[in-house]
Amino acid sequence: MLRSSTLKFLEIDPTREADAVASFLSQHTWPYHARTTLSLDEAREIKLGPPSDVRSFWINEDDSPVGVVRAFDLNDANDGSVLFDLRIASDCRGRGIGRATIAWVVDMLFTEYPSLHRIQANTRFDNHAMGRALEFNKFVLEGRLRETWPSDDGFRYDTALYGRLRNDA
Repeated sequence: MLRSSTLKFLEIDPTREADAVASFLSQHTWPYHARTTLSLDEAREIKLGPPSDVRSFWINEDDSPVGVVRAFDLNDANDGSVLFDLRIASDCRGRGIGRATIAWVVDMLFTEYPSLHRIQANTRFDNHAMGRALEFNKFVLEGRLRETWPSDDGFRYDTALYGRLRNDA
């Protein structure tokens, strides 16, 4: 579980902080993403903005970055679903940071986007920790897409689709 430290979420400036984010992402492994490791160039390709469509945040614990969370498809906030991508540093997983970050991003999205009706989260079906964190935060498993998640090892995993409605609170 999360230690007694405090998490802070600081919005990333995509133009000024792109290199710092790319460096962070290239220093860790991401076992439940399509690419488990990223080169600096691959990490630079991850969309951090513009804020009309994507908002990105550092997850800081005790003033040090432990992760990045991105909310995207924000231009669909009025009539569709927004999604988020969560990446926690390798040595910081299993401590409740994901669960706390999901709670924060849900609150931020429903507060700052008053017409937003639904948040969607997709994860690999075998990512049980993420599934538990989503369900703890009142996301509902809505479906399973077979063999849609390619991986570095050549295997195609199933995708788990989760959703949370504003009135699921």
